Formats: sequence, C-alpha cells, structure tokens
Amino acid sequence: MATSGGDEGHNNPALDPDLDIPDTPDLQFAEFGSGCFWGAELAFQRIEGVVKTQVGYTQGHTPDPNYKLVCTGTTNHVEVVRVQFDPKVCPYENLLVLFWSRHDPTSINRQVRKSTEIIGSNG
Repeated sequence: MATSGGDEGHNNPALDPDLDIPDTPDLQFAEFGSGCFWGAELAFQRIEGVVKTQVGYTQGHTPDPNYKLVCTGTTNHVEVVRVQFDPKVCPYENLLVLFWSRHDPTSINRQVRKSTEIIGSNG
C-alpha cells in the first residue's frame, strides 16, 4: 500500500514501511481491489478466520494518495482491502467466493473506471 517516502520524523504508523509480515507465521495476507473498499472491508471482517483488515490504495503513481485524488481517476490507484487470515479456518477460496459474490467488474457503478484487481495471496 502507498506510504510516505523518506519522512522518518513522523508519528503516524500508517506512513511506516509495510513489512509484509503477518502477525503470526500461521497467518497469510490477501489483497482485493473492488472499486470501493468500505463495503468490501466490512464483508471480509465478518468471515470466520479473518483476523484483520486494512484499507488503502495501491498501484498508482501519486505519493500519499487520498480519497479526493484517487476519485479524480488520474492517479491510477486502486482502492484495496488487505485481509490477514488463518488459512486453516478460512481457505483463500472462501475469500474469493465472497469477493466475486459482491463485485461485478462489468457493472456501470464506476467499477470500470477503477481497476479491478486481485493482488494475490502470500500463501
């Protein structure tokens, strides 16, 4: 996810480098881009085996993107939900089923303008 570059004197942990390390070794990450992350995040939070969710922007070319900038369609960012999950309780396939049940990349509600991506899983 996007971070601030080089401002080490800040007090905002969201701007720290993302180490891509799950909270425990038995957990995995998956990241889903669906055009708008708020509804998707809530849906993922309700799945048994999902330990944590985070939202943000990825794949764009503007440092420190915000909602207003991303909505202009000029930054090439995707709104994403990062899911930390226990694959013994919630297989990755369960996350995919939820994602595709809630997201239609052919819909006209601004999903076409905002890229649809499944960034992947580290497992």
